[in-house]
Amino acid sequence: MKPTPQLPLDYDHGNKATQQLTAAILAYLDAHGFEAWGQPNRGEYDPNTGRWRPHPNSRRGVSDILGYRRSDGKFLACEVKFGKDRLRDEQIVFLNQVKAAGGLAFVAHTLAGFVASFERRGLHLVATSTDSSRPAPPLYPKMLIGAPITDDAQATYNSSTS
Repeated sequence: MKPTPQLPLDYDHGNKATQQLTAAILAYLDAHGFEAWGQPNRGEYDPNTGRWRPHPNSRRGVSDILGYRRSDGKFLACEVKFGKDRLRDEQIVFLNQVKAAGGLAFVAHTLAGFVASFERRGLHLVATSTDSSRPAPPLYPKMLIGAPITDDAQATYNSSTS
């Protein structure tokens, strides 16, 4: 039995409402000090086989929006769901991994719901440093040949074998 060809690239992968919600969240994050982007998680259409295949460089369950807070580099992941769309097991695992690593994990069904969750965590407030004794990090990494790229101390290595 010959496989039924799948729809080509002009197929609307998600509805316009999901795309609009993603764009609105990205704009909100940008206005509140985050660098964020939509993560391309969809597969690739193979015109030779007439089928969709997983993107070769993607991981199942990665959130639709990824980013970081510009002030301190705190990681953010947001899974966008609209209508009857529900979280898959892989997406739950990914969001739990983000939380366990100290990142910010969100599931957004509406912009109002995302904003409410963002503000409940106090993320809309401007981050201020209370530790003025800590020196500011250098603006540019050291670029001397043989020098470490950061100001972190070099790790010690030993030649013992186990």
